[in-house]
Amino acid sequence: MSISNELDKTLLDDLKPFHGVPERAKLRLVRVVIVGIIGISYLLDAFLLFLFTLSDTVQIHVPLIYGLAGLGHVLIFASLHWSGFSDRFENPHMTLWQMVYAICTVLMGLVIAPQISIFFLSHLIVIFTFGALRIRLFELLSVWLVTAIAISLVTFFNQHSVLTLFYEKPIEHLLITVSFSLFLLRAIVIGYYGYRMLLRMFDKSRVFEDEAARDVLTGIYNRRNLNHILVEQISLHGRKAIPCSLAMIDVDHFKLINDSFGHGCGDEVLKGLVKFLLSEIRDSDKLIRYGGEEFIIVMAATNLVEAENHVERIRRRVEQFKYKELPSHHSLTISAGIAQLRVHDQPDDLISRADYALYTAKRKGRNRVVVEPDIPK
Repeated sequence: MSISNELDKTLLDDLKPFHGVPERAKLRLVRVVIVGIIGISYLLDAFLLFLFTLSDTVQIHVPLIYGLAGLGHVLIFASLHWSGFSDRFENPHMTLWQMVYAICTVLMGLVIAPQISIFFLSHLIVIFTFGALRIRLFELLSVWLVTAIAISLVTFFNQHSVLTLFYEKPIEHLLITVSFSLFLLRAIVIGYYGYRMLLRMFDKSRVFEDEAARDVLTGIYNRRNLNHILVEQISLHGRKAIPCSLAMIDVDHFKLINDSFGHGCGDEVLKGLVKFLLSEIRDSDKLIRYGGEEFIIVMAATNLVEAENHVERIRRRVEQFKYKELPSHHSLTISAGIAQLRVHDQPDDLISRADYALYTAKRKGRNRVVVEPDIPK
């Protein structure tokens, strides 16, 4: 279901029709469009069969019967899609049934025109390429097995006719070559949409992963992504002894802002603070919202002294920054605790030491930066 719908949306993006149409109706229309494309394929084949009649390879009834079979395919399945009847199926495209119909048409072609058997057998490339995108492997293999048996039976009971892959006239060679090339082209087109579908699903999964790793309010990385960032830094530290420091930051008395000016104002202040912090940190730094009014800055390739100087500069800048949501006399301050990555550290070890340093900063009066050496043993 989901794979079929992804392919439908890919086709919609390419054709760009049906704007403003409800989603369910839009998907039905896409299914009808796909059946219409199948109808064009039948029409092309009927025209090629007509060319075979001009070379006296087959009789005129062959393209007529084949064309009627194609028309039947379009009318039956387009009606089922348009009416919404196919919605009740697990696979609303009714791909399995469309494959069965198309394979029966191929078998019919082997019966009425065995002398161009390769023309009809080549259709199976397109049919199974299409089916592989939309039905389960078990269903696909089952159809393949039944098709192989059916072809064997048709061949066995049609021994009085010539089932051949070799032709005498140059025009027959040309028509077979053109026909087979067009079959391959159709298989390529179907494969292209399958490729587009996979790209779309991959892009969506990356978007979902990125959204899941970001804070809804501020747009920066959230706590979920912190562990991944720290694991990378621990790996670098272990392999190349590259230092890494972590600062845990807390907005001082932020509850008073919420109580005095409302939570809406508090949210805007947090967004303003994050925007300001992003302008102050380095490109190599990672800013994470740890929870509430707590933030973490992961500073790669930064020792404790460098981290202290960096965060202290940020603390002073934050104290000077004015927020449009707050009165001009109201300043915002932060407290920070810093820890440096040690040998054999796990992410929680580094976070715990920075958290304790932050606790010490609050206990000493807030609006200050405390590093690990300042913590009493």
